[in-house]
Amino acid sequence: MLIPIFQILYYLMLFAMFLMSIFIVFHIVFYSYTFASKILMLAIFVPVVGVLLFTNLLLFSTLPLDRIFSGMLP
Repeated sequence: MLIPIFQILYYLMLFAMFLMSIFIVFHIVFYSYTFASKILMLAIFVPVVGVLLFTNLLLFSTLPLDRIFSGMLP
């Protein structure tokens, strides 16, 4: 029972990080001083966030949660 709760909490946190990234992209697009700075910041931010979120999800999915929580379960 503990493992599905932990997974749900992780996916909620990952979704919140995704929403915060969209919020940042929105502000980059609509509040940049120049077009060049907008393109530069998007070219830096979007791939970095994409790689970070993808690797975070990939590494979490490979965790052996049943072995990690086996000592905690009765």
